[in-house]
Amino acid sequence: MIKSLDSLPPGSNIFIDTNIFLYDVMGYTKFQSACVNFLQKMEGSAYSAATSTQVLNEVVFKLILAEITKKYKLRRENDARRLIKERAETISSLTQVWKNYSAIRAYPLTIYGIDQATMDTAIDLSRRFGLLISDATHIAIMKAQGIANIATNDGDFERVNGIVIFKP
Repeated sequence: MIKSLDSLPPGSNIFIDTNIFLYDVMGYTKFQSACVNFLQKMEGSAYSAATSTQVLNEVVFKLILAEITKKYKLRRENDARRLIKERAETISSLTQVWKNYSAIRAYPLTIYGIDQATMDTAIDLSRRFGLLISDATHIAIMKAQGIANIATNDGDFERVNGIVIFKP
């Protein structure tokens, strides 16, 4: 089932996917407003929100690439990847990515890790629903924690039974 992010009932439990944080931080204008509103409501404890170390890893990785691309006036994120391989100190010179990470960590979020049982469930979900392992891991964490709602703009989750997708 797919619903609008602004229709999430107060008091709901929800898992937050990578793109929700990125739309806010990176200013994707089409979805930024809906994501900012959602995150502000979460900050005000309207929802019980969760994410994972994997989501945070994905967010920080994208923010690193974006900041390096902008700072060094590169054309593509692949150029940023190459620069990191050639000059690892470029990561140490970044500032905005760390500020953005701190802002995300300040939200009232429960952050789940991935253990072997969760990984085994993710492998099964990946096979069953044709999901990338990162998406399957999000679903495995949600199932382990009894969370049925996910805030995401990723259409791949539509193949999964038993969850409610809230899109910006």
